[in-house]
Amino acid sequence: MHASRATRLVASLGLGLAALWAPTAVNASCVIVEPEAWKTADVVLVGTVTSVANNDRWAQVAVEEIWRGPDQPAEVVVKGGGGDPGMITSIDRTYEVGVRYVFTLTVAGEDLTDNACSGTAIAESMDIDRIRPADARVVKAPGGGDNELDLGGLVGPLLVVAAIGGLLLTTVLVMRRREA
Repeated sequence: MHASRATRLVASLGLGLAALWAPTAVNASCVIVEPEAWKTADVVLVGTVTSVANNDRWAQVAVEEIWRGPDQPAEVVVKGGGGDPGMITSIDRTYEVGVRYVFTLTVAGEDLTDNACSGTAIAESMDIDRIRPADARVVKAPGGGDNELDLGGLVGPLLVVAAIGGLLLTTVLVMRRREA
């Protein structure tokens, strides 16, 4: 009976050590990420993550600037992993809400995809002003953008109202003089 306990103990220790030496799914299996991968990506944009889904691998992003690729809407979804929450790969990327990133993305059909090997980086860790391309485009929020009051379309109607008000005032003053 003691031999059986010893055998189980040795087997358990052996399995435990084997598990420690086995590669983990957390280690990304990418070649070294090129520091300036944004120069060759399909789409490069700067934006802040507003929400996450799919185990933090899909990010809703408020887009601020587009550095490379076609125009994008003010809000996009970036997929840093597959659609199956139960399937995790060694190169899945995760995101944090409220963090601003420089995304280096691949276009896959209708999707903007990302992974741990792409070169996407937290914007604060980069000198954005130095590396921003001259042809970077600013993306305005839906419905206008700069939160400035545009009076250009109101000038004409305001002048008409002022003219009518002036005529009415003049008419009333002339009528009062005649009565007096």
